[in-house]
Amino acid sequence: MNIIPAIDLQNGKCVRLVQGKLNKAIIYNESPVQQAVNFELAGCKKIHIIDLDAAINGSTKNKKIIMDIKKSVSIKIQLGGGIRNYEKVKFWLDNGINNLIIGSMALKQPKLLIKIIKEFPDKIIIAIDDNNSKLMISGWLEESNKTAKSIASYYEDQKLRSFIFTDINRDGTLLGLNTSKINEFVQSTKHRVIVGGGLKSLKDIKNICSLNQKNIEGVILGKAYYSGSIKLNEALRAFKDA
Repeated sequence: MNIIPAIDLQNGKCVRLVQGKLNKAIIYNESPVQQAVNFELAGCKKIHIIDLDAAINGSTKNKKIIMDIKKSVSIKIQLGGGIRNYEKVKFWLDNGINNLIIGSMALKQPKLLIKIIKEFPDKIIIAIDDNNSKLMISGWLEESNKTAKSIASYYEDQKLRSFIFTDINRDGTLLGLNTSKINEFVQSTKHRVIVGGGLKSLKDIKNICSLNQKNIEGVILGKAYYSGSIKLNEALRAFKDA
């Protein structure tokens, strides 16, 4: 299990939101590239990058920054935000991004996504963005009638890299991880699961580890790091010692 630090991109800057609300964005670093370098120097093995502008309106304004991050670090990158067609999937994979996070396409165009997964096995991460047991898509602005378990079941036999399960109600709130909800989803799939939404303290990390679910791949560290609630070296050590 690993800690995966997050970089959310908005207007070329590293920001954090609360429950995905754009009007609550706080800028934490003017240089996302330097932030990525800092994560690598700290010993992280992977970075979680979300292009908020692409997720909301399909903007390509952050494309160069993402490419610069890729050129500046040697650790793995998982990228999400606005990746809703084959062309974008191929572009990012051709340019060295290790894994792509797909949300809207997984729910709206499942047959297309299965074709993509077959062409690029172990490259696609499906986002399960849960809001009071309802899945959100299109930058968390649109509600779907699908459930987390139904999506897990549909893609169970596909060669995914993993799922990302995010509790939107807790994302960016520092309320702590909802371990019972996380555990319920993890038990519904054989695939690896990365969890996010509400990480607050080292106690949360211990609680996740105590679930003893072997398919939990990692936990996304965002607001807790940027606000100083969790020090990165302590989080890395907590997983190592678990």
